[in-house]
Amino acid sequence: MVHFSPSARHATLHQMKYHHHPVLAGALAGALAIGAGLGSFSSASACLNGVERHRHRAMSIIGTIEKLLDEGNAKQALTLLTEKFTSGRGFEVESPLLQRRISDLYAVARLRAGGKADIEAATVLLRSRSKEEPKNLWLKVRLAEALSYNPSSSKEALQILTTLFKSDLIVDAAGFTTLARLRKQDGDAAGAQAAMERCTAVAKQPGVCNDAPLPSPPESPASPPARFTSESDILRID
Repeated sequence: MVHFSPSARHATLHQMKYHHHPVLAGALAGALAIGAGLGSFSSASACLNGVERHRHRAMSIIGTIEKLLDEGNAKQALTLLTEKFTSGRGFEVESPLLQRRISDLYAVARLRAGGKADIEAATVLLRSRSKEEPKNLWLKVRLAEALSYNPSSSKEALQILTTLFKSDLIVDAAGFTTLARLRKQDGDAAGAQAAMERCTAVAKQPGVCNDAPLPSPPESPASPPARFTSESDILRID
C-alpha cells in the first residue's frame, strides 16, 4: 500500500480527473515529477547543510585549540576539549581528516597539561600517527616532544629534532624549545642557545621559549580519553 500526504492525495485526484485529457494529464504528471524532485532535493540539501554546519563547528574548535597551544595555553586547551568530550550534547565529526586533527591536538594538550597517564597515552598516539604519516613534520616534532618527557626516550627525541634542525625542518617554537631543553640537559650549551634563538624568532608568545627542565607531572590523569560512538569510530564533540 502506498500512502500519500494530503497534498499528494489532492494532486492525485486532480490527475485522475484529467486523465481523459492527454495534454493536461501529461502536464500534470510533469509538474508532479518536478515537485517530487524538488522535495528530494530539499531533503538532501537539509542533510548536507547539517553536515556542513558540523564541519564548520569542528574547524572552529580546531582553530581555537591550535591558537591556545601556540600561545602556551595547553591547560586551557585541555579543559576545553575535555568539556567537549564529556558533554552530553554532542555531534558527529564524520570527516576522517578532522577526526585525526582533533585527536592529534587532544594528544598534545594532554601531553603538555596532563598527568603521567595522559603523557603515556599521548606518546603512544603520536608515535602511531607519525608512522601513519612519516612525511608530516608537525607529527614528527610532536612525537619528539612527547618522547622528551620520558628520560628513557629523551635520546631518541634529541636525535629526531637534531636531524630536523640541520635541515631547517622544525615547524614551530615548541619544537625549538624542546630541542633547546634537550641540548642543555645533554651539556650542549651552544646548541641550546642556538635553538632558543630560533624559538624566540618564531614564537607567538615569548613565554613559550623556555629551556628549563620540565616539571614532574601529576600521577592522576587530567582528562578522560576521547569519546567515540559504539557503532563506529566517529568522533563526538560538543
